Amino acid sequence: MIKRVLVSLVLLLLLLAVGGGWYLRRADDYRADGELELAVLDAPVRVLRDEQGIPYIYADSLADALRAQGFITAQDRLFQIELSRYVSQGRLAELIGERALASDRRLRIAGVPMHGRRHAALLDAEGRWIFERYLEGLNAYIREHRDEHPVDLRLLGLEAQPWTLEDMLILQYFLMWSSSQNLGSELVSQAIVDRLGPERAGEIMQLTVNPDDERPVATVPPLASARLGLRDTGGWEQVGARPAALGSNSWAVAPWRSTSGAAMLASDPHVDSRTLPGIWHPLGLITPELRAVGVAGTGVPGLAIGRSDHIAFGVTNSYGDVIDLFIETVDPQDPGRYLEGGRSLPFEWREETLRVRDRSAPSGYREERLRIRSTRRGPVISDHGMTLDDGRVISMRWSPPEDMRPRVGVDRLWLAKSIDEAAAAIADIAAPYNYTVVDTAGNIAHVTAGRVPVRRRGDGALPQPVRDGSDAWAGMIPAAEMPGQRNPQRGWVGNANHRTLPADYPYAYSTYFAASWRYRRMRELLDGDRRLSAADHWRFQRDVKNLLAARVAPVMAAALAADEETAGLARLLQDWNYEDHANLAAPAVFQAVFRRFARLTFEDDLGPELTQRMLKIYYYWQERLARMVLDGAPQWFDDRRSERVETRDELFREAGRLARVELEAQLGRDPRDWRWGDLHRVTFASPLLPGERAAALLGGGTRPMPGSGETLNRAIYPFDAPYRVKIIASLRFVADLADPDRVYAVLPGGASGRQFDPHLKDQLDAWFDGEMRAWWFSDRAIAEHAVSELRLLPAAQ
Repeated sequence: MIKRVLVSLVLLLLLLAVGGGWYLRRADDYRADGELELAVLDAPVRVLRDEQGIPYIYADSLADALRAQGFITAQDRLFQIELSRYVSQGRLAELIGERALASDRRLRIAGVPMHGRRHAALLDAEGRWIFERYLEGLNAYIREHRDEHPVDLRLLGLEAQPWTLEDMLILQYFLMWSSSQNLGSELVSQAIVDRLGPERAGEIMQLTVNPDDERPVATVPPLASARLGLRDTGGWEQVGARPAALGSNSWAVAPWRSTSGAAMLASDPHVDSRTLPGIWHPLGLITPELRAVGVAGTGVPGLAIGRSDHIAFGVTNSYGDVIDLFIETVDPQDPGRYLEGGRSLPFEWREETLRVRDRSAPSGYREERLRIRSTRRGPVISDHGMTLDDGRVISMRWSPPEDMRPRVGVDRLWLAKSIDEAAAAIADIAAPYNYTVVDTAGNIAHVTAGRVPVRRRGDGALPQPVRDGSDAWAGMIPAAEMPGQRNPQRGWVGNANHRTLPADYPYAYSTYFAASWRYRRMRELLDGDRRLSAADHWRFQRDVKNLLAARVAPVMAAALAADEETAGLARLLQDWNYEDHANLAAPAVFQAVFRRFARLTFEDDLGPELTQRMLKIYYYWQERLARMVLDGAPQWFDDRRSERVETRDELFREAGRLARVELEAQLGRDPRDWRWGDLHRVTFASPLLPGERAAALLGGGTRPMPGSGETLNRAIYPFDAPYRVKIIASLRFVADLADPDRVYAVLPGGASGRQFDPHLKDQLDAWFDGEMRAWWFSDRAIAEHAVSELRLLPAAQ
């Protein structure tokens, strides 16, 4: 596959070099004007596209609007749709070989394809209806317009195949799995308990904070205090850091806090969206009964974030804990059975077959068979890339497959006409999401989705031993008792993946949340009585004030100032306003020193390997380490490997010396010439080929990036790959329900997924520059900005 892509790329570059761009665009063209037959329609449909290539679908019925959405999405994003099938079904190794095998294995072991197929069979007629109408249009394009299929597919030698309802539900389960974020932290926590024991481990386990209620939170004693000797070689800890993992900011203000007199909503989901054109497909859906504009997930009907003529809604990850790990004991008398107290039960077995692209195999593929055993709690994941000291095994229990309902909710949220109807749809959504919703009656709300178990024992932070046959879960937290609020007195709601629970929340909802810095900044911007405009919200989404730095940098600077070797770094920090602008040196100093300081703090106690595993999970340690810096934790700052006693400030100075060497090597010897954006960069890759060189030719290039993981304008780099930005705002969206003509939105890419379409990346510069781009809402505005019109006709016409 890679060889084919490289050969194709060389040919493409040769074509471009001899002026073949026109030919390539023609070869990758599709019909945007005129008429096309779409036989499944009941009546003609009009598709108007604006200057950005965004389609606005006019249909006489919801059924035809959905059919046309499937058809038009395939026009724009068929390569992306087809790739999502391979990824979600654990089949990516069929395309790219060995490199994808580990992730394919994990998806199959977790049962993502199996659960999707099972849930598809359980949907009732209403639960299937929206998916089936969308599939009719999607499959019509796949079957009947192969001459229009994107050149990306042809260059890779792929042929798109029709989708089924099972495919759609498997994709839904993949998205749920991608949002189930706590598995990696549980494995790291157990490894820390193994090394330090439960008491010392508790001193550095994740600290979660709700800035709206900072009362002490009661902790549940760890249940798995015995050493397991757990070692993960199968990449299970990466389940907490997948590319599709959803972070985000979302907030809304009440009419009395709005300059327009109506509720306003802002939403910017943070995802790895570096491959053009991004993960969201922008569009409008208009019928006599409905008007909605926003974005859809590729291959998913309706809208994921958007505005209708009744509501607007945005989404973040709530980090509800929907995965628990269990320590199981194999029956010493029979390795085919396991124990629940004195009862011996047989393991259940299933088999999965994976195809792996392999040029050395006669057929071009080889097969790998996975035998997966399960207990009553779920698959034994420790059979696949883990070891334990004494032969015990670890099973994984994932809640969404245990509470399958006849409707999935996410397909109908966008059709709600009020906060109450939205909440009813959200109650059916199994993924752990926060929704922010506003309606035209002036209501604002934070509503939480997901199947979070009612835990009878423990809090889910650590694997727990199975001691008997009793169920560790007592069902799921009822929708009415999930976290959330409506119409608070302060006039706004919002969240930034942080702990939103009150201190006295009665359920063990989660021990894993984002640090509080972004939400604290949100409070600084939104608290008070000032009326805010859509432009204010747009500006807030690009805010780069770093409140972690505002707390820690003064302490860091004071320590660095005491040593001549690091005093220059101190001066940069002392003159800083704690804003992570790309043209400043101080953000680079803070990030480099704090990274080194974190490693120095923990490495003597945890060792290099476990320290690296923990530090890769930012949410696990950032809030805790900041508290240790401010409140004092001398036992952790002392290096146990030396005979003398080190202090916090000495660690900062050592971190400063190491950081200076690092920064001089990358940015030059004079700190006055350092720029955060010269270090902190993001690459927007071609959909055909990854990498910076290909991005420069076929993608969006590599660019300096402001912000950080701690700012509202999100730009997260992996701890083990500094400072290459990976997680960004995949969409910026602001809706004012009083504005009859538009929403404001921009993507780090464009509407089209075709490599040679100008709309692949025509929003990227606006995304970088902060330009307020309008997506149109009213008939008048859509008509004024239409540059093409396609009529889709039923078979009879």
